[in-house]
Amino acid sequence: MEEAAEAVETAVAVDAADFLDTRHPHYSAKLAAAVSAWEHVSRNHAPKRGKTVKQALVDWLQCNADRFGLTKDDQKPNKQGIEEVAKIANWDPSGGAPRTPEA
Repeated sequence: MEEAAEAVETAVAVDAADFLDTRHPHYSAKLAAAVSAWEHVSRNHAPKRGKTVKQALVDWLQCNADRFGLTKDDQKPNKQGIEEVAKIANWDPSGGAPRTPEA
């Protein structure tokens, strides 16, 4: 029980922005990309006809691929890496066709 309490205290003590610090010894580009995409899309995603949350995440990640190392050797976006990150950040994984927004 003490170990669980200690783990919670440790988790709270970590600066929330540490995951974005590329100099941090445990930096993960995919984690930073997933959280950054989630933050952006969750703040700015107005439901659009024919666009799912995952599609909005993929769009944002493609535009920011070079920032998070989600590019191939030819500097083009790495589609597989972007799909993996979008799956993690997607808060609506139910799938299927997007619903038409109400007017």
